[in-house]
Amino acid sequence: MDGQSRRFQVYRGGAGALRGRTRLIAWAAVAIVLLVVISASATIIQVGTVGVVKRLGRVTGAILDPGLHFIVPFTDSVIIYNTKDIVYETAPAEKHATSRADYIDFPVDSTTQDGQQVLISYSIRFHIVREETTRIARELGDEAAAVEKVVKFHSRVVARQVPRNYRASDLYTGDVAKVQQEIEEELRPLFLAKGLYLDAFGIREIAFSEEYVRAVEEKQIEQERVITEQNRAKQAEYRKQALITQAQGEAEAIRLRAQALSENPDIIRLEFVDALKNPQSAVKVIVVPGEAVLPILSLDSALSSSSPAAPAQQGE
Repeated sequence: MDGQSRRFQVYRGGAGALRGRTRLIAWAAVAIVLLVVISASATIIQVGTVGVVKRLGRVTGAILDPGLHFIVPFTDSVIIYNTKDIVYETAPAEKHATSRADYIDFPVDSTTQDGQQVLISYSIRFHIVREETTRIARELGDEAAAVEKVVKFHSRVVARQVPRNYRASDLYTGDVAKVQQEIEEELRPLFLAKGLYLDAFGIREIAFSEEYVRAVEEKQIEQERVITEQNRAKQAEYRKQALITQAQGEAEAIRLRAQALSENPDIIRLEFVDALKNPQSAVKVIVVPGEAVLPILSLDSALSSSSPAAPAQQGE
């Protein structure tokens, strides 16, 4: 009996341990299931985004703001939309690597009013309206789909159409602000109709064909040459008029002096007396027959100013 009792007790102890391990495994399984369910039902919405709940593929209309939220696990999913500013940009392929835009695309080709081919690179800054995210989810899809179906589609169509109303010279040397504003005004209502708000549209570059650029540069060089020649002609005319004015002034001064001397002969005597007082004056006094006193030039000055062919008359 003692042996059998001990064996029974050992059996009961083993069975109890087995049941304990089974309960432990069961509780562990339940904990794991609960953990999976909780993790599947909990979702965190980051700052600057909102979430739209879908249940079995149907949009429920619930919008989740930033924070911790719980949804029905395994049946609900959340579409995340960025409510901060989003940048869509078009640029040549070689500039894609350095672009910091959220969405990058290739330039738009267009034709000007006078038939010139152009490539237009531009940037669009927009944001998704929070209250419209449910409609965006139903009609468009996620954020990437909204960009593809609204931003990319409408901007490329409008950016291709508007330049056709302008001549190439207006786009090359003119102010493109008018073209930019016209495109922006056409895009804004198209964006709003789909739940997006256009913050800004900007033309970054308009590229022309090499032939057109070369022709424009040659024309500008020719215009600069013509302007330079015109300026030179004007300067020559100014110099001519200045010389004429100067000559007229000198002639008028001589006339007035001659008139003053003819009307006042004593002026000559006064100037002669003043000259005698000046040691630097070229006027000298000599005694001639008749005891007359006459003002004549210094002999040295007369000789230096006279021609070598003219003989001196001093000895006569």
